[in-house]
Amino acid sequence: MSIKKLGKQSLIYGIGHILVRLVTFLLLPLYTNVFTASEYGVVALFYTFLSFMNVIMRYGLGAAFLKFYVPADGHDRSAIFSNVIASLFLTGIPFFLVWYSFRNLLSPIILGVNEPAFITIMGIIIVLDTIWSIPLLGFRAENRPILFIIFSLLNVGITIGLNLFLILKMHMGIHAIFLSNLSASLCIFLLSLPFIYQRFEFSLLSKTRWKSILSFALPFLPAGLFAMAMEVADRYILIYLTDLSTVGIYNAGYKIGMLMMLAVTAFNFGWQPFFLEQGKISNREKLFGKVTTLVLAGLGFIWLLLVLWADEFVQLEIMGYSFFGEEFQKSISIVPWISLGYLFYGFYILQTPGIFLKDQPGIAAWTRLLGAASNIILCFILIPQYGAIGAAIATCLAFFFMLIMMYGWNTKLYPIQLEWKKLGFIAIYLLSGFLISIGLNDDLITNLLITALYPMGLIGLGIIKIDSLISKAQV
Repeated sequence: MSIKKLGKQSLIYGIGHILVRLVTFLLLPLYTNVFTASEYGVVALFYTFLSFMNVIMRYGLGAAFLKFYVPADGHDRSAIFSNVIASLFLTGIPFFLVWYSFRNLLSPIILGVNEPAFITIMGIIIVLDTIWSIPLLGFRAENRPILFIIFSLLNVGITIGLNLFLILKMHMGIHAIFLSNLSASLCIFLLSLPFIYQRFEFSLLSKTRWKSILSFALPFLPAGLFAMAMEVADRYILIYLTDLSTVGIYNAGYKIGMLMMLAVTAFNFGWQPFFLEQGKISNREKLFGKVTTLVLAGLGFIWLLLVLWADEFVQLEIMGYSFFGEEFQKSISIVPWISLGYLFYGFYILQTPGIFLKDQPGIAAWTRLLGAASNIILCFILIPQYGAIGAAIATCLAFFFMLIMMYGWNTKLYPIQLEWKKLGFIAIYLLSGFLISIGLNDDLITNLLITALYPMGLIGLGIIKIDSLISKAQV
């Protein structure tokens, strides 16, 4: 797989994933103009804890599935698929029964309100999403991007459409969010059943194979838990130290900053198959170094756009409505920190080939443990003094610590030949541009110049090849 194909794969599969994650972003204008900050705080906790539970319920099987399924074929693929799906079904059913039994207790703890019905709906969504996530991974592994995109579009379309109808037409308030997500999850699950039926065979269930898959998967469970703890901790510490209203305002700004995370995730969808295929070639250190420069250059530009233009974006009014309701516009102050944190996370992802190629998944668990622990500690230190901004700074620093630790591991395990001069230019320009913009109070002309000069600098350094851009434009 070439770098060009890596970019294409990242774009295709990234679009599908981004569409799913963009649901909450695209609905922000609706939520922040219709709901109070406290009501949106409940919505924020719903989505946050949903993501956390999806990690637990998959217990690393997503990573293991790709690891074994991509290089396999025919009979072996069916065996891998069957064992993974069976494992998820066998854990999903008892989970829901226990979850449902404790719904009254869980509601105020998880959502901050006494709504047991919401907890029941969450449990159903968690189980359904866990199951249909494997067929979607199968689409990626089998290079079937059209199906991947179709499923993603359906998920987004149903969720957004029902939200608009149930909130604006039926006036169901936050109940609409839970029902919309349940309907979308059920629909995607039902559509994935033919894929499951075609590949699942009882005769291929094997305790030996299952143990082999699980031995690779389970070390990713703590890694995933620690990763999600980073997303969950700030919200729950905020509600402990402040209130639901602060959580709602914080989450609104967080969603803007998470646009960087969507870009990182899009790249990672193509990155994993790429380094699994290219990890044995002779010039891999140089190749991966070049990829690192290109990716960080692109992520840097996204960060620059977010910190320079996010404020103007959220205040833009269309038909009398701004992207953010007035109560939520102050949340924009956390965007630079959250987006910078996810930029560090992008660099972290670029340092992970060794984990897979050297079969060292435990390293991911240790680095994410550092991230989660530092995030929690820093939240308790910074939130009392700085509020929501303190939570954002804590998250940013946690991602930075993760990057440093992973880089240290990877230099010993699977070193990458980084292009430090080019990376230095990217870092210095971004920092300088940000500080200049702050110093001049976000002057429009200055921000335009900073934005325009960055890609010119990338061209001047040869990070972006102008001749290749011209040839592509002529095609």
